[in-house]
Amino acid sequence: MRVKVRYFARYRSLVGTGEEEVELPEGATVMDLIEKLKERHPVLKTKIFAEDDDLADVNVSRNGRYVRFDEILKEGDVVALFPPVSGG
Repeated sequence: MRVKVRYFARYRSLVGTGEEEVELPEGATVMDLIEKLKERHPVLKTKIFAEDDDLADVNVSRNGRYVRFDEILKEGDVVALFPPVSGG
């Protein structure tokens, strides 16, 4: 199945594109997608995902809503990756 991945803010600069399509097996989860993206773009592994807390620096939405990393993706989903926002 194919899903579209959109990158925002710093992530867009790091991977060099605003969006791309990724091929995944049926039944793949958001975590499977993240692992595939880390293989495709090693800079994500070194600059975004910490060794001790793999998902600390990323927010993920699927079709416009936040998701858990064990959520199963479907053909045509649009997954967005963006940094956490803090305010004050």
